[in-house]
Amino acid sequence: MFTVGIYPRKSVYRDNSDSVSVQVQLCKDYAGIIFKDKDITFKIYDKDEGFSGKNMNRPSFQELMSDVRNDVLDVVMVYKLDRISRNVQEFSAMYEIFEQHNVSFVSVKESFDTTTPMGRTVMYILAAFAQLERENTSERVTDNMRALGSAGKWTGGKLPSGMTSVRRQIGDKEHSYLMVDNDKIRLVKMLYNLILQGYSITKIERHCRDHGIRSQTGKYLNTSQIYNILTNPVYCQNSMEAYYYFHDLGCSLPDPALFDSKKGLIGYGKTKTGKTSQKKQEKSDWAIAIGIHDPVMPASDWIAAQNRLGINKMVRSAKYECGILKGVIRCQCGARVDVRTYTKGGRIFSYYYCVDMFRQGKSKCNTGYIRTDQVEDAFLKELRKIRFNPDGFKLRQDPDGSLQNISSIKEELKQTGAAIDNLTAALMNASDSSAAPYIISKMEELDKQKKTLETNLRKATLQEASNRTLEETEHYIYQNICYLLDNFDSIEYTAKNELIRKIIKKCVLKDGNLHIIF
Repeated sequence: MFTVGIYPRKSVYRDNSDSVSVQVQLCKDYAGIIFKDKDITFKIYDKDEGFSGKNMNRPSFQELMSDVRNDVLDVVMVYKLDRISRNVQEFSAMYEIFEQHNVSFVSVKESFDTTTPMGRTVMYILAAFAQLERENTSERVTDNMRALGSAGKWTGGKLPSGMTSVRRQIGDKEHSYLMVDNDKIRLVKMLYNLILQGYSITKIERHCRDHGIRSQTGKYLNTSQIYNILTNPVYCQNSMEAYYYFHDLGCSLPDPALFDSKKGLIGYGKTKTGKTSQKKQEKSDWAIAIGIHDPVMPASDWIAAQNRLGINKMVRSAKYECGILKGVIRCQCGARVDVRTYTKGGRIFSYYYCVDMFRQGKSKCNTGYIRTDQVEDAFLKELRKIRFNPDGFKLRQDPDGSLQNISSIKEELKQTGAAIDNLTAALMNASDSSAAPYIISKMEELDKQKKTLETNLRKATLQEASNRTLEETEHYIYQNICYLLDNFDSIEYTAKNELIRKIIKKCVLKDGNLHIIF
């Protein structure tokens, strides 16, 4: 059976691009022409309609690549090259995987396939042009958004809390602008009042939860949402005090004559969108514009809130050298576990605790506070078990115990090849006899068997290499466990923590027990 995987995708940018069903049919028709001597079966990957070509995490695309790696497909076919990728580097990596698994790539529109040198050359050239087109389009969109933003227009996206957008006619065009929603802005003002009263962001989160204060979507506010609200320039008055504050930060600013204290500000360029996520930009990369909305907070209060956030920001250097599992220990609820340390009567007390329990209360998680020495004694006890029984320490067993030994597969391949050679010789001497069809049938059967053996050999070889890597990793971890236990009293706290981070993925506190994951 000859399996062709068809990958169609309708453009996220254009409504007039070929539909998914049309792309599938064109690919099937084309496959029927170029593979007319094959017994073709099709597998369709058509669930990525609406996904951008620059997004490599498309569900059907990931399914396709999984099938390629598992040797399910013989050919991957698309109607047009940019349906599957618009980035040369990513396409090259994808095609390298195709080659490793003997999968050909065919594009209908460009009329080439990768079984020929010319096809491979044209493929890379077209991929380069597809990437250039996307980057030029992205650059034009970005420039247009910057121009709109500098004029105080709202360029879209998630609305800031307590704000709404309105459409206004300016000249011959209609644009969106932000406006204060007087019914919803009270939450924002309350958060600023709390931070100015000396609350930390964590305490504000707890205060909101304890008093049933929720966001506009009906959910409890978390620390990240609170921080974003308290640092958003949209709530700041456009006074000269604000101008000098942002000027000192290195932000891009409009003419200072426009700062008349009558309107609010808008910040652009606060985040940069990458291939898979958004990254916060430094404040020096922000562009500040003046909107048409009323100011929510006086500039002096908004700047004071920023200064409070600077005070509340914790310096990540421990006052006490307690908690050697910091950074790797997790609660059974999935949250991070932190360390609380204090002195009483000249003695130091240290506890591990769940940060979700601390922020959201025992209704969220009821693990409580657990003494660090109890947890760490349990941790060291588990390491000693591994120390004295290294054979019982395995990272991961072979997931497929049925894989044959490599030498036995090679021997079968050798025997199968010899049998095919013998049948070929017999066929040459009996090409006109009635036995010829039976010989050909047997040769086809052996050929299928040979391909199966070749696939099994490839899998077994990869598994053997993976097992060797696992054995080397197990040895590395075991050596470090021995070093930690033998030198525990002489190693400094920081060095202990760094060594544990190297060899431990995470420890999980569950029902009073500690589970270690390497």
